[in-house]
Amino acid sequence: MKTARVKQKVSELHKMKEKDKLSFELTIQRKRNIWDETRQSKLIHSILAGFLIPNLSGSRGETMLHILDGNQRLSSIFDYIDGKYKLVGVPNVDGVELKGKKFEKLTHDLKQRILDYKFEIDVIEDATQEEMEEQFYRLNNGVPIRPIELIRADLGDSVLKFVERISSLPFFDKKVNLSKTAKRRFVDQELVLQILLLVQHPNTGFSSKEIRAFVKELRKGGVEDVLQAKMENASAFLNEAFASDSNKPMTFLKKTHVPMLLKLVLDLQKYALEITPQQFAGWAQPFLENPLAEYKEASQSGSARRENVQRRLTVMREAFNAHFKTQLEADEVAAAAETVQK
Repeated sequence: MKTARVKQKVSELHKMKEKDKLSFELTIQRKRNIWDETRQSKLIHSILAGFLIPNLSGSRGETMLHILDGNQRLSSIFDYIDGKYKLVGVPNVDGVELKGKKFEKLTHDLKQRILDYKFEIDVIEDATQEEMEEQFYRLNNGVPIRPIELIRADLGDSVLKFVERISSLPFFDKKVNLSKTAKRRFVDQELVLQILLLVQHPNTGFSSKEIRAFVKELRKGGVEDVLQAKMENASAFLNEAFASDSNKPMTFLKKTHVPMLLKLVLDLQKYALEITPQQFAGWAQPFLENPLAEYKEASQSGSARRENVQRRLTVMREAFNAHFKTQLEADEVAAAAETVQK
């Protein structure tokens, strides 16, 4: 692996993007457009007013420059040049009012100031995928960033693509009560990892330490095709269960409930219980809208702790069994019973 430092104008980088020679699409990279318009506007103002802006970093392939650090800065500048937002909350520059102005409404001088701005880019060359992931991790280590954003860098390409695929299914995308900001910060993908963890380690909690240890397992062993199919089927079951004419998320489908629900559906499908999606929703919605006191307590502060994850799962399972007169058991109990029978 070799490193170099180059300088390139914004106009040159913008042309590279238009010619598909600049990429933000490394699977380990953050999603684009995490910044709101206020933060984007401040960046544009920094360029126009002469404030310092951090360098970029990237990895050069044969025909592509992959941005490792600087995604938000570049995408914010490109979106402004492309007329996707107006400046908000920024002071005048050189006596020119900026508030409410798109790029096309700036003076020629101010437009050129943006287009001619030179970024210094620290570039690594001849890097493997693992080296790029490690570089991404080191660049972001210690920066205010959610644990899942670093954990994603450890998943490896194939597992990450599966997690992304599941999180983009209609149940996660349309029904689960997550804000756009939460999705941009990969909370939906974090839920998928929690479900996988709960399936493969039934006694777990959802702490960052537990998830990071599990991610190392996933990277080595991947996700079996059978489990992938089961996850897709369970997601489809819940999507049908919580059918709605509205595209708005359902307020009772909070993130703390989702791993429990999906695990429960995986169990009822495992034992081939004849419960329709509509029957399931008829029980689940009232349960989640007015949860039992013990479940509610385990869903509040410290909800990721092992004891609270296990309490939620147990209370939900017991309520399900009582309603449908079934006998779904915890995985370890069911496994022990099968061993005795053999």
